[in-house]
Amino acid sequence: MTGRGIAGIRRLWPRTRRAWALAVFGVLTFFVLDVLALRGSDLALDLLIFLSGMLAGAVAARLATYPLRRMAGNPGIWRTVGLFVGLASVFVIIFGGTALAGIPPYPTAEGGNVGTMIYGLALGFLVGVPGGLVRAGSREHRPSPVPDLKVAAVILVTVAALFGLLFMLFLLLEYALVPLIRALAG
Repeated sequence: MTGRGIAGIRRLWPRTRRAWALAVFGVLTFFVLDVLALRGSDLALDLLIFLSGMLAGAVAARLATYPLRRMAGNPGIWRTVGLFVGLASVFVIIFGGTALAGIPPYPTAEGGNVGTMIYGLALGFLVGVPGGLVRAGSREHRPSPVPDLKVAAVILVTVAALFGLLFMLFLLLEYALVPLIRALAG
């Protein structure tokens, strides 16, 4: 029995350098947030509660989707299905959790730490479901990631340009049209 237990624990250890770096970064992040929360930082306490909820939500999502991995055929389709299931579960977790806790479903100061934990749990569940529906060894066959980077760059530049135009419109309205309207009205 102990041989099987040790082998089961060894399967949970990170296998690549990237996974080890991510695990060490996660542990250090929680350690720093713990120290800062113990020293009295409210922001660190809120981040610690949110990240703990997110971690618990991701683990719960992986455990909930584990029996469904055997049905997974095409990884792309199952990730899309997982994304929609994750989005639906976010609303269920937020509205159900806040109703059970007796707090408003939108983030307010009245929600406190419970609201922060519920939102972290919902986000963790959203992140964990799509990856949980796909087998670990399955890979999606894609030609090249380079076109995806070009599309992402075009999208980011477009969004930044739209924000810049909206900011210029705000400045025009605030400092040119509003004083003109006040002068004409007064």
